[in-house]
Amino acid sequence: MLNLDSLLNRFRKSLGKNVLAKEVVVGAIESNTGIRLKDEEINIKEFTLEIISSPIKKNEIKLHESEILSEIRGRTGQNINKVFYK
Repeated sequence: MLNLDSLLNRFRKSLGKNVLAKEVVVGAIESNTGIRLKDEEINIKEFTLEIISSPIKKNEIKLHESEILSEIRGRTGQNINKVFYK
């Protein structure tokens, strides 16, 4: 039972970090482009931000990519250096 509790606590901690990082990404994109993305449209994998959205939104985000990445790095401390568009 102790192992299960430990596993669930680690899962809660890792889930919390990802949710907070996604909120920062959504805020950075919205403040720089005016586009509001849903959490489902964003994935963060290691040093890569993955955006799954419409072509219009992706193009607008790409135009402001450097400002968005700079703001994300400053607010989260994560070294996200690449954006992958799907």
